[in-house]
Amino acid sequence: MYKYFSTLLLLLTAYAAQAQQTKLPRYFLDIPAIYATAPDVANVKNNIGLGAEAAFNVATHYATLRIGGGSTFTLDPKAEDVVESIQSTPYGLLELGAGLYRSNGNQCAKQHQNAFTAMAVVGMRYNIDTRSVKPAEEEAIYGLNFGVGAEFSYFYITDIFRNTELFLRGTYYPNPKTTAVNFGFKFFLNMRAIGE
Repeated sequence: MYKYFSTLLLLLTAYAAQAQQTKLPRYFLDIPAIYATAPDVANVKNNIGLGAEAAFNVATHYATLRIGGGSTFTLDPKAEDVVESIQSTPYGLLELGAGLYRSNGNQCAKQHQNAFTAMAVVGMRYNIDTRSVKPAEEEAIYGLNFGVGAEFSYFYITDIFRNTELFLRGTYYPNPKTTAVNFGFKFFLNMRAIGE
């Protein structure tokens, strides 16, 4: 399975490199992204929560390379002791996306414009296991996992430097065969606008 992800990652990297030859890359800092999360949609009744993330993006209008990290805070609403079921899971990520990235008809060149993101995403995520008690048998949700998914978002360009984005994201992880869904918002900074 990993050879397919490696091949897809190489193809997306080539696509991003080709796109960046025609347009200068832009740099965005997502700080922070706050979202509601269902780490496993098949088990959403027993595992929901919130997440926070920061990421640095090197991007054109058609591709992005993202590196960052954050943490999710999940709980089991059906547990006898809900507070005891709260679990924090810090993580790091490295992703590549292809599609329309924070783009509109004006290529985000004007203020007071609607814009959006619609892209396929492939990458790696490293979940850190912070539990004191670990079940003897469980799916491998901790450690390094490869994932593939899609991200859709909407934002209104009010300022060249600072903006807010509403996003919906779904990611499938072949190992341990789970699909995660996140819905939330990001504050992001256009780093190339500094000093302008």
